[in-house]
Amino acid sequence: MLRIAMIGLAALSLLSSQVWAEAEPGVSLPLQQQGAGGYYVHGLLAGAVETDMLVDTGSSYVVLSGATFARLKSQGHPVYQRTISGATATGRVLDAKVFLVSELALGDVCILRDVEVVMLPGAERDILGLSALRRLQSFALEFDPATLTASACGARNPLVSAAPADRANRSARLGEG
Repeated sequence: MLRIAMIGLAALSLLSSQVWAEAEPGVSLPLQQQGAGGYYVHGLLAGAVETDMLVDTGSSYVVLSGATFARLKSQGHPVYQRTISGATATGRVLDAKVFLVSELALGDVCILRDVEVVMLPGAERDILGLSALRRLQSFALEFDPATLTASACGARNPLVSAAPADRANRSARLGEG
């Protein structure tokens, strides 16, 4: 019985080391500190609209300003999903429309597919909230140098992937801007 248990442990150890060896490391996305100390990551919405997004773990959704949403809509990309009621960071309760964006590329190395975004007409900035951040599981913020490290980029996840090499070579709380 002891021999069977030892063989089982050896097999489990071999299997776990094989899985560990196949795990892909995360990618680091550079952050830029702006304004009052917020950190921003460069993004590309639906392969058409560039933006710098405030990283905000307190926002349940990716939030787009009216200006960014208008640019995205002119490309025919957002698809209406539903209307939600939510509270902003200031406590203001409002109804907001949720849209689906086919792709959100972060930096030049991480692509999120089918991301829910909220458009807030009064927002002054775009916000990278939890509707996108939770897909990066796990993620870490580092401050020297300022980076967002995402473990799911490059993993075998149909909703998150690493950008192809040719692309990499190119140069329910709502956020409120």
